[in-house]
Amino acid sequence: MNGGDARKNLELRGIKKAFGGVVALRGVDFQVAPGEIVGLVGGNGAGKSTLMKVAAGIHLPDEGSVTIGGSSPRSPAEAISLGVSLVRQELIQAEDLDVGANVLLGHEPARFGVIDRKELYRRAARALERVGGGIDPRAPLRSLSPGQRQRVEIARALSLDARILLLDEPTATLSETDATRLFDLLRDLRAQGLGLVYISHRLGEILAITDRIVCLRDGAQVVEFATAAATRDTIVEFLAGAAMTGAEPPAPARPEVVLSVRGRVSFDLHAGEILGLAGLVGAGRTSVLRELFGAQWREGGERLQISLRGQPLAINSPRDAIQAGLALVPEERGSQGLILDMLVERNIALPSLNRFRLQDEDEIARPFMSRFAIRGGGPASMLSGGNQQKIVLAKWMARDPAVLLLDEPTRGLDYPAKAELAEVLRRLADDGRAVLVATHDVEFAAEAAHDVVVLAEGEVVSAGSTREVLAASPAFAPQVTKILGAGWLRVDEVSR
Repeated sequence: MNGGDARKNLELRGIKKAFGGVVALRGVDFQVAPGEIVGLVGGNGAGKSTLMKVAAGIHLPDEGSVTIGGSSPRSPAEAISLGVSLVRQELIQAEDLDVGANVLLGHEPARFGVIDRKELYRRAARALERVGGGIDPRAPLRSLSPGQRQRVEIARALSLDARILLLDEPTATLSETDATRLFDLLRDLRAQGLGLVYISHRLGEILAITDRIVCLRDGAQVVEFATAAATRDTIVEFLAGAAMTGAEPPAPARPEVVLSVRGRVSFDLHAGEILGLAGLVGAGRTSVLRELFGAQWREGGERLQISLRGQPLAINSPRDAIQAGLALVPEERGSQGLILDMLVERNIALPSLNRFRLQDEDEIARPFMSRFAIRGGGPASMLSGGNQQKIVLAKWMARDPAVLLLDEPTRGLDYPAKAELAEVLRRLADDGRAVLVATHDVEFAAEAAHDVVVLAEGEVVSAGSTREVLAASPAFAPQVTKILGAGWLRVDEVSR
């Protein structure tokens, strides 16, 4: 570990934390000093996010101690005052406000009880200057790209005089260009003496950006080593079961066309088929899925023509889509796919409940909890990202949909969870479901999909057999060569 001012060290000792009967942390020791970036790795449910919430004062430990320069925070406000800020995977921002208001949100300068707008923009501009990117503090937040929004969130932490930054999956929604800019920023902050914790499932990023790596498994710390002494293989050895196993390609699809789409994007989806809708960030995958589900339409263009089993469909709302037999698993599963504070069982049963008849939620949910190996008895927020994804799948499968639409289903998932998701989708296809998966995760598309349609700038640029199309696509050729040229990868060799 680097040296530095011990008053700014973050130290967690013997941290234990349980939620009901679920043990999340089992006596974890963790620390970060000024001027270093510590990588925190582990599978879904290993306890990474819980540990960071303990560090940020959001959760109080059942046992153990948290000290920041010798003081122990008892709330998020106290942790912030001591210089610790958590930048979440799901950014919490006020989209209806401008950038400056978001940077100073909660600690706006005031005169005589009124917000001093001039001083607010001056302070926001100073914080934004530290994160680069030329962001105007008066610009509407909703006009910014995901990468710029990430910088605004870091600027907000810096405006609070943060000395320790905790970053949870910071590149989950970023393009490669934005991710590269973020890495440059984090290195600059390290040089300025900040301590940073970097949580990611992307081992290539961990090896590129960190100084030290801590690995958690099942709520316990299993190893800590200098990044310079680590390789992908040595990390994988400690992630018990994180290697991809080289599953057999999916069985051939059945001939019946279930969903037919024509227009700017045209394809047929068959019964028993997993069709990948691939492309780089911004290619238009999400907009296609949301239009199929009646959630949005492309401005200034003709709407897609949709047929289900040969019958034209007019889908003007999600209600229309659901009644027709379509189900959407959204990219933002936490905010759009689940009610996180609601019981797992109720989340699964909710879309199937009949408002005119009393029904047993457990009776609806139990078969699907068993099928997808989901543990219930508590709120959905207590489960890992992979298990939350399975809850969203289970709630729609309870309605017996004809077509299942999934938008970036691997976001935030580690390799065991990805492999498990691929197996779940294969089982659904074996049962005759038609599955459409929008993803820019080349490796997942190559493993899970029978065929693939590649989009660029909202239009189809190639389509056909998954391996042939991905290997021939200029956008994906280097990554696919790594995947298909030497067998399945064991760790995240592929930039997404």
